Amino acid sequence: MGVLPLFLKREGGNTPTLDVSAMRLFISFIRFVDSLNDRVGKVFSFFIYAMMLILVYEVVMRYVFNSPTIWAHETSEFFYGAHFIVGGAFALRWGAHVNIDVIHRYFPLRTRAIVDLFTWLVFYIFCGVLLWHAVGMATESVKVMEYTDSVWGPPLWPVLLTIPLAAALILLQALTKTIKDTYTAITGREFTVKVSQGAQSC
Repeated sequence: MGVLPLFLKREGGNTPTLDVSAMRLFISFIRFVDSLNDRVGKVFSFFIYAMMLILVYEVVMRYVFNSPTIWAHETSEFFYGAHFIVGGAFALRWGAHVNIDVIHRYFPLRTRAIVDLFTWLVFYIFCGVLLWHAVGMATESVKVMEYTDSVWGPPLWPVLLTIPLAAALILLQALTKTIKDTYTAITGREFTVKVSQGAQSC
């Protein structure tokens, strides 16, 4: 169940719970990751507006002035790609990914947490492999200052850098989910962070 059992104690000799120092540690980590992905996600969310403006500009130039650009389509792809992949961690933070929970939702809270812990293993393997390969690919791209082979030929390496960034952010966000699920699997209670009551709220 990870490192959480190392911080467990028992209330009244029966109910396992986390001591105050452990609560503060995990809540601080969760708050940091949530805040980080909120900020990064909101910044990259504006990329969709840049993409829309570029496409509208291209349509006007092509069909009104008969003067299409060589950069609009490729630039819009870059903006959308960065928006989509970096937004994954933001979506995970707010539970916006598609879940197949036809059976899962009928399980008791603790059972759901245990099932989720096993499915997280598959997620970690996938994201770990993605991060490993993305770092290598992005590093090589930066070393050679890679460009696309299109007529316009813009630099490609800035876009490739968003892949390891996205993988790292989503792994951090997944860790917060794993902490909560592990806590619930052990204690039978939901791990919640209440802003009003500070680090001791769970």
